[in-house]
Amino acid sequence: MRYLYYPGCSLKGTARDYEESLLAVAPALEMELQEVEGWRCCGASAARAKDRKWAVSLSAATLARTQDLGLEILMPCSSCYANHLRVLTELELDGGLGARLGLARPPRVKHLLEVLALDLGEEAIKERVVRPLEGLRVLPYYGCLVARPFPMGGKESLENPYSLEKLIRASGAAPLSYPEKLDCCGGPLLFTRQRVALRLAAGILREAKRHSPDCIVVVCPLCHLMLDAKQRAASREAKEDFRIPVLYVTQLLGLALGLSPRKLSLHRLITSPAPLLAKLALGRA
Repeated sequence: MRYLYYPGCSLKGTARDYEESLLAVAPALEMELQEVEGWRCCGASAARAKDRKWAVSLSAATLARTQDLGLEILMPCSSCYANHLRVLTELELDGGLGARLGLARPPRVKHLLEVLALDLGEEAIKERVVRPLEGLRVLPYYGCLVARPFPMGGKESLENPYSLEKLIRASGAAPLSYPEKLDCCGGPLLFTRQRVALRLAAGILREAKRHSPDCIVVVCPLCHLMLDAKQRAASREAKEDFRIPVLYVTQLLGLALGLSPRKLSLHRLITSPAPLLAKLALGRA
């Protein structure tokens, strides 16, 4: 399977471990990724709050650049995915918008989760597993944007998606039932309402802790930032110790595919994955 790859800003900065683990896992899953030349920032949530037309133009520029390449665009970041899908939706609603933006043949945009769970599929991944993660209890966390407001792949439930659970199961681990899996992590509020953001993250972590998971698995850089990098701050805010490793789905699958923790950049996690690796007899990251 071949895709254009749009990394977005986070995967080149704070979410380097997401990109590094994705690029490590892709060959093992026979996925060929071609990074989009000259890709632009999607504007995240800040651009839309400032100027809607500006936000649309940022995402439209990347779509226009790739429209004649004949490939679907894979996006690992949920914010990037949602922003580009918004533009595609607006094109459908406004017949003249495509001409104004230079978008006559808009490409298809897919989240990495959609590619893994729906294009590749649980059974195909399971066939490639060489180190089943048996005995591992994994809590799936989607966050706000990957499943809503657009049904992923046009197939997933808006209220109870199940793609992450399928991937966890394909790895050999046991997915846990987690009603809070679509709750907001607080990330968009971090710089303007920090305590509110940390309380939201703490609420997710508190409910997660009740299930005694070996780790939480995410598909969004902002969710990972809040639940991993900000976990200590959330613990202080909640006056409760969490210490739950938070992995990207690519890191979890990579372990099952036989890749080393180092190659999957588990050493970059802020919350130590040592208990999880010890359970898998893999030593240190």
